[in-house]
Amino acid sequence: MRMRVMLTGLIAAATMVMAAPVSEAAPVSAPPLTGLTDALAGRLALADTVAATKWASGAAIDDPAREQVVLDTVSQLAVERDLDPAYVRSVFRDQIEASKTVQRGLFAQWQLPGQTAPPATEDLGPVRTAINEYNVAIVDQLAAARGIVTSLRCPPELVASTSQTLADVGFDALHVAGLLQAESSVCQVGAGSS
Repeated sequence: MRMRVMLTGLIAAATMVMAAPVSEAAPVSAPPLTGLTDALAGRLALADTVAATKWASGAAIDDPAREQVVLDTVSQLAVERDLDPAYVRSVFRDQIEASKTVQRGLFAQWQLPGQTAPPATEDLGPVRTAINEYNVAIVDQLAAARGIVTSLRCPPELVASTSQTLADVGFDALHVAGLLQAESSVCQVGAGSS
């Protein structure tokens, strides 16, 4: 837990420092975890559509049955990719909680005088399909980064990748906080890491 708090603070501080635009004259290769942070951000961005639909229908933000389906599915994907299912579930619990954080934040904004929710989609099916595609992409990125996420390289690489992703997506403060929450369990640095 202490490491998670430290990582979140480190990522937040570095993001503010590193989010300045990169010069177009010198192309720089993307940090190695950028595919992962891009997928996490893409999935998180869908929380806006989910929130608008739940707002319009009066549905609850929490959906334990749907969350269990997601966790069971990503656990199976983890096994297929020779990843620790408990680790992948942890990453996705953070992603789900981050999505709910964004949804709650949007609900709070829409309750303010003069604020309105955007139009809702009538069917969350296509959004859930997109979320499922991001879920697969996230697990694939975790598998591709298995050597980084368990090493001492992970925290600085995650900071650099998050900064790159945030520079590209232009999230507001609510979504930045959500992304940082979604990344809380990515680095599995512990005793014996190199």
